[in-house]
Amino acid sequence: MFVAPPIGTIEIRSASRFRPRRLASASSASWSLTPSTSTTETARDSILDRYTGVSRLTTRPALLAATVLFGFLALARLGVLATILVLALGVTAAVIVPRRSRRKSAPQSQATTNWRPSVQHTELPPPSEDPVIPWAEPEIEQFAGQAPPLGHLSLSARLRGQLDGYALGRAKRILEAPDLLNHAAADAESWPRVESAVNKSLALLSTRQVELLPGGANRLTQALALCAAQGVLLAEWRQLEDGKTAWDGTTAQVRASDAFTIQRIAEPMRRQILPDLFAGIARRPADMDMTLLVPYTLATAFYLRLQGEPPTAFAA
Repeated sequence: MFVAPPIGTIEIRSASRFRPRRLASASSASWSLTPSTSTTETARDSILDRYTGVSRLTTRPALLAATVLFGFLALARLGVLATILVLALGVTAAVIVPRRSRRKSAPQSQATTNWRPSVQHTELPPPSEDPVIPWAEPEIEQFAGQAPPLGHLSLSARLRGQLDGYALGRAKRILEAPDLLNHAAADAESWPRVESAVNKSLALLSTRQVELLPGGANRLTQALALCAAQGVLLAEWRQLEDGKTAWDGTTAQVRASDAFTIQRIAEPMRRQILPDLFAGIARRPADMDMTLLVPYTLATAFYLRLQGEPPTAFAA
């Protein structure tokens, strides 16, 4: 039986030399394993607040009015040259003085404002509906196309988006589970299902005329065992939420999100173990896609584990 990794919380100390004006000494970043579709803007302070120290509407007209007044006085008493000099000084002051005052007031506004992250990510909620679907023993051909999961079902686009987002979070937690293969090997309930799934995949290669090097398929077997362990963990997760799996003959009753989760796990695993899938292969037909072994092994282990008893303890 597996223990799913808890959602982590990391506390990062804020370095003072990089943020001299921030009052917050630390920021806590809690993340979900699902991509967030809702973000909250917390930095709502207007940019105009930085310029509240000096108002251009009141400073510039006053300086220009004084410039005109002193210009008339200079023209009446000192002459044209003095008038030009007074006007030039007045216009220059009207342009420069507000900028200097604004620069002096900016640090004060920053020092009195608490720093907050501009965007906070929130975890996606469970889907509004997670319908029950039949799950028969998988065939490798059903993973050959690039069609979305459960394309034969009339699910709305909104529900598909919810199921896919929810499955992405669960898939990430399974992908990041530490020492998953070692935990599976130590569990008497799980490891036989892992071995059975790997043996089915190797037997499939034999029927598809794929030849393995003698004693050279260790990396391939290890990679398939990891995929099978992920499928077993997903099945235990389903059993913990729904209890003992209901069966209709040889067809298990699972949730629609499980099909999306299997696809979301298989996508990065294909890239991660791609070199291992071809290790030890002496010959294979041109139409045999080795990457299909990833979703096939994962789905087969998921199906086999549903036949067992639900786990007695589980830490989510």
